[in-house]
Amino acid sequence: MRSVKNLLIIFLGAILLSCSSTRSISILYSDSYDETKDQTSVMILPFGTVKVQGQWKKVKENHVSGQYFFDGPDSVGIAIALQPWDRYEFSHNNPEVTPQNFVRKFYEWDANYLKEKTGGQLRIVKEDEQKGYLIWSLSNGPIPQDYFLFGLKGNIAYNLEII
Repeated sequence: MRSVKNLLIIFLGAILLSCSSTRSISILYSDSYDETKDQTSVMILPFGTVKVQGQWKKVKENHVSGQYFFDGPDSVGIAIALQPWDRYEFSHNNPEVTPQNFVRKFYEWDANYLKEKTGGQLRIVKEDEQKGYLIWSLSNGPIPQDYFLFGLKGNIAYNLEII
């Protein structure tokens, strides 16, 4: 009888462990346009809010990358993603990536991927390690086609792109 009880405890424990959370985060999204300020606010809770000048309309989202895509005036597009810095594939459980070098490592990881995928040219426009941001561009000719701003504020990584 005791072995049946122990077996039942082990079985129930295995079920409870398989149902336990794997640190999932629920995300609440909203966007709104303030006509008096001519500004669109994009709120991605619990990570933060990004305010963009002008009126922007969400057209799609990428659940894998956490990006929200918007169309704005003059057929310009933007993408916005806010996520914890240590949740990215290259930084998760990687002791070589720290908050101090995250932005540079993020650039190296994403820019190299896009360069290989598109055959484009990369250029760092501005980097400020003290303030934790890097602006860079990707081009397939003389004119850059995409601009990116990668930043870190607290433990939240900002990935902003002009398309």
